[in-house]
Amino acid sequence: MSAPILTRLAFVNYQLDRPEGLQIKVDPDGETGRRIEPKHDRQSVSLQDLRATPPSFASHGLLFLDTPELAVDVRDAKARDRLHTPAIEALLKQQLGVSEVHVFDHTLRGFEGERVPAQHVHVDYSPRSGPQRVRDLLPPEQAEQWLSGHYGIVNVWQPVEQAVARDPLAFADTQSVHHEDWVNIDILYPDRCGQIQGLVHNPDHRWYFVSHMRPDEAIVFNAFDSAGKPPVAHTAAELLDTPEDAPTRTSLETRVLVRYPD
Repeated sequence: MSAPILTRLAFVNYQLDRPEGLQIKVDPDGETGRRIEPKHDRQSVSLQDLRATPPSFASHGLLFLDTPELAVDVRDAKARDRLHTPAIEALLKQQLGVSEVHVFDHTLRGFEGERVPAQHVHVDYSPRSGPQRVRDLLPPEQAEQWLSGHYGIVNVWQPVEQAVARDPLAFADTQSVHHEDWVNIDILYPDRCGQIQGLVHNPDHRWYFVSHMRPDEAIVFNAFDSAGKPPVAHTAAELLDTPEDAPTRTSLETRVLVRYPD
């Protein structure tokens, strides 16, 4: 007899509408730390727990793993560079079969002075900004080599210092998302313009999460793929049954360029 499918009810924030020109303004008018975002469409969804039946990266762009090698002091930049980054590189080469790995960003959330969990459904790159990120990060000749082949951007997400008790990271099933559900969102920084994508609500969407994730566990998910693998929309989800005294979620997301063999 198969294990029962466990679900939890939660709220997630979709984009309110689909007009071109949606924007997020970061540090507007010199106000450091301020963000101006579009209005969101708050919807209740059912989250299926993937702990018992994890999907594959090939089918869903999503991989849930036991990763004791990543449970190091990631708040210490030197320890992170010495221990965490090489472990990420080895993990992705083994699990995804990639030939080259370039770790380029670490985002801590939930700690004092750090960013809060992102509570809107999004992916970090668009068809325009994915290739541009390669050009931004790599020397010109190397960037053109990458851009001429199969490459991608993946996120590695993990709890830090404690298990997740509120606002777990939730993922939209890529097989339930329609092309017309996506909307581009420009991010206006003081010195540049980036672009992400958001989702508008569609009742066809199926949602996943992993319950009570620990610091020795991680989720790898697709953010951009030059061969067209769908990106995984994600968000911090507000569980309806979260205890009032549940601690703030503390986590690390590591963004990585990956290159597949020719």
